[in-house]
Amino acid sequence: MPALGGSPASFKMAGGGKRKGRSATGILFTIMASFVVLSFLFAVYSFSRRHYPTERLEDYSKFATDQPEDFQVGDPTLGGLLLRPEDYGGPEQCVSRYEEILIRKPSPYLPSSYLISKLRKYEDRHKRCAPKAAKMSQNGSNSKEDLGDCQFVIWIANSGLGNRMITITSAFVYALLTDRILLLDHSGTDVNGLYCEPFPGTSWLLPENYDYNWINDMTWENKHKLGLYLQENGTANVTIPNPIPNNYIFINLMHDYDDYDKRFFCNRIQKQVRNVPILYWRSNNYAVPGLHFDHEFHRELDLMFPERDTMFHHMIRYLFRPSNVMWGPILRFRQPYLRSAHRQVGLQLRILESNVSASVVADQLLACVLEKSLLPKQMKTAPEDTLHNSRQGTTAVVVASLDMVYYEKLRNYYLDFPAEGDDYIAVHSPSKEEYQQYGFDHDKKAWADIYLLSLSDELVTSPWSTFGYVAHGLAGKTPWMLTKTPSGELALETFQAQGHCNRGVSLEPCFHAPPELDCEGHGIGQDPKTILPFIRPCEDVVGGVKIMPSFAHDRTKAS
Repeated sequence: MPALGGSPASFKMAGGGKRKGRSATGILFTIMASFVVLSFLFAVYSFSRRHYPTERLEDYSKFATDQPEDFQVGDPTLGGLLLRPEDYGGPEQCVSRYEEILIRKPSPYLPSSYLISKLRKYEDRHKRCAPKAAKMSQNGSNSKEDLGDCQFVIWIANSGLGNRMITITSAFVYALLTDRILLLDHSGTDVNGLYCEPFPGTSWLLPENYDYNWINDMTWENKHKLGLYLQENGTANVTIPNPIPNNYIFINLMHDYDDYDKRFFCNRIQKQVRNVPILYWRSNNYAVPGLHFDHEFHRELDLMFPERDTMFHHMIRYLFRPSNVMWGPILRFRQPYLRSAHRQVGLQLRILESNVSASVVADQLLACVLEKSLLPKQMKTAPEDTLHNSRQGTTAVVVASLDMVYYEKLRNYYLDFPAEGDDYIAVHSPSKEEYQQYGFDHDKKAWADIYLLSLSDELVTSPWSTFGYVAHGLAGKTPWMLTKTPSGELALETFQAQGHCNRGVSLEPCFHAPPELDCEGHGIGQDPKTILPFIRPCEDVVGGVKIMPSFAHDRTKAS
């Protein structure tokens, strides 16, 4: 039947010409060619789905218009702390390097030019020396000829994610001070599944063929432990063997380290280990405050960090960026739940005392956020919300805890009655695990929680918590810290005397187990709280110390 008044062969095209007839062979060829092209495009699409995150903040200009009016897109180099994102590779290497500035408010703290110079020199050294790790002997006997002038700090994985991040940071600062390079034991978790590689053009991981059975022998009884070398000749011994057998020493900085291990922080010991090619570092402590006890390190640290208590903030932002595996889950939570909020409050809860119930801490948390005006109070006598008098904005609350009672307490509080002010209060909890777990799946959830908390305008954290330390370090925010109560029975008395929570005194984490230094071998250690005026007691850990601000800046009153 003629179509539109004529046969298909004579149908006129838009340009006025006639469509020529096609043979069956031509049509078949066209179909086959189209199939090949479609197959290729599907293969490319499948590859990209496997190798690149599906969540991307691609339309930057549109995204920026969705931010609060006072939001300013930051500098991707963080004031020179980092190289340009493209210097680390394209988005396929680390998309968060490109996109983080679109969701994180710029830090008020800028790195010093001296620190920037040290980092660029470190990156060059790491690129040159990291490949030589493949020459490390599998039986522990390492040749200086094989390693050349390269020296290493090898970090040994230990404890939970928060502990690992603060100890990696400590080991890296030590590597900066001593012209070593940092390499990570990744036998316990998938480091690259959590974080982007921090150094351009090379890896911070030990080679895959490294003998991890051997490295796991690095315990308190290892015969190459620094403390055992010092113990060989009695209490007064402050000298290690020269030369060191096998050219390595094990540095034990665990919380239960002995007085001999603690001499690691003495200048005379540091002078002796200076020429040892390899130091194995096992710790569950944030050890940077102790590095100030060495007067040479102290001078160098003050040059790198003129604002002393910004050290952790700068270093943790330099080292840790969510991998492509992590960026998708982070965006999948943030975009639907937190993106439209003009203000975010982060709450991190962890109970370490078995004699304090979760309900006691839940009541304490609610009292804290209300007393400090972090969140608004209920209006029990106010008229109910309607669409006619709808509120203008949203404050998002992110609750990170193993126990859902805190999330439920806050959610129900703001569902039962209207809140003061113009905001709706939206309470969210990213993960729900109920008890401490280990392994990569747990680490992914923990890292996502930490990162989401770190985007907050205000933070409330638990005492003793390295998880909380990392969140407020990334945020560059001095947190409100919940008051530690010795028991549920004494909670009321404790809170009446000390308050439900108080502003932290410093941006820095706490060194939970600092050394009482006996650098001369007299058998009497010096109280770490009296060695330097800016190393003071922690507000959350009895016996712990932390770095205080350099200048007359009271962090307890900081916004």
